[in-house]
Amino acid sequence: MSAKDLMRNRLTGLAPVFLFAWLLLLYFVLSLMLSVSVTDPTTSLLRAAVPSILMTGIAGIAFMATTVPLVSMRERGLLRLLGTTPLKRSTFLVAQIPSRIVLVFLEIVFIVILVSLAGYVDETVNFWRLLVTLILGVAMLFVCALLVASRARNTDVAHQGMTMLVMGLFVCSGSFLPPGTLPAFTEIFTNAVPSTWFAVALGVDLTATTPFLPIPALWGMMLTVTVVATTLALRRFEWDQEEAAPRPTPQPR
Repeated sequence: MSAKDLMRNRLTGLAPVFLFAWLLLLYFVLSLMLSVSVTDPTTSLLRAAVPSILMTGIAGIAFMATTVPLVSMRERGLLRLLGTTPLKRSTFLVAQIPSRIVLVFLEIVFIVILVSLAGYVDETVNFWRLLVTLILGVAMLFVCALLVASRARNTDVAHQGMTMLVMGLFVCSGSFLPPGTLPAFTEIFTNAVPSTWFAVALGVDLTATTPFLPIPALWGMMLTVTVVATTLALRRFEWDQEEAAPRPTPQPR
């Protein structure tokens, strides 16, 4: 049912994949035009952007292809019907993830093949470290998406908001502009965004970059966000459209 609802609106379901492919193509062309060396992370725009593009692709699947369909199901009254069954909230929310993980897996495989063929990786790559980073990062983005979907009621607003959010995460990841373009003080703000932690941790094994914090520290922060978002999503999730609506404040007589 989750997969069918995802494909009901192909624009919503396939938009993150198109965004992922478009960013790769854009930075590939810019890298050919502007880069001094295609393997130097300080001059190759594509190499510098690969971790952020992967993070953005996964965030798109989480927020655009998970949050928006859930809001649409609530708006159409489907969640209200499911709420009358013995189905648990946790079971329903977890069931939304497997069909999306297939898309995430395809994006990860494509990026791994790309960085291997392009020579972006070196002897410092650690498969198990990359795997842990991916597990924590994907989990963090998906539970945050479920948290956003727990109370949202308008599909159009959710679609526009999630699209803007995903692009904002890409801008904050630090690869939107060539390295060194923005003032150093802006890193204080961009490094405080959880999705940036994911992109930075990916860069260690995908493009051999140096993180601003040790990898275990980035893992710990992502895990903390995941636990908090999971708890809030399970507590705040509402089946009914009216249940999710803000309740009027009683007026004193």
